[in-house]
Amino acid sequence: MGSLSGRRVLYAWPDRNHLNRLWGVDAEALAVIEWNEGETAEWIADAKPIQLFHGRTVEPQPVAEPADRQEPLPNGVDGILEHIAAMAAGYSSGLKWNEEDKLKADMMNRADRWVPITVEQVRTKCRALGMRSDDVDTIAGILQRRKEGRRFNVRSSYRTFHFN
Repeated sequence: MGSLSGRRVLYAWPDRNHLNRLWGVDAEALAVIEWNEGETAEWIADAKPIQLFHGRTVEPQPVAEPADRQEPLPNGVDGILEHIAAMAAGYSSGLKWNEEDKLKADMMNRADRWVPITVEQVRTKCRALGMRSDDVDTIAGILQRRKEGRRFNVRSSYRTFHFN
């Protein structure tokens, strides 16, 4: 994907994973021929591109509600997600394995903290924090699997970890 930087690109029928790989590529122009609005709508909302349609142009809309105006998530989850987002922003490739392990360990060791939190709330908060689509999907997926009763294999250095 790095080879697309500064180039004009035509992307036909991409799925969500392919679109996520375009995050931060800095292409000069990108034309996406979509085939499934469910695969592209959220990505378009996050990337905020200028959209060109037959006979009209749609400029990106400003964010309707800033992250600090949203209802805060209970039990310190807001702070946890803000920390995770800040750490992920510090890396060019996004969320690292150790931050994932910390999150998984906290969900295991402090399960009560996560019970009232929905996957959609986490997805909305992560998107409001400006996280990459891949990272949003990863975090939402971890919570979804935990809510389904799954347990995680966490590396020994983080097995007893929990956020304060």
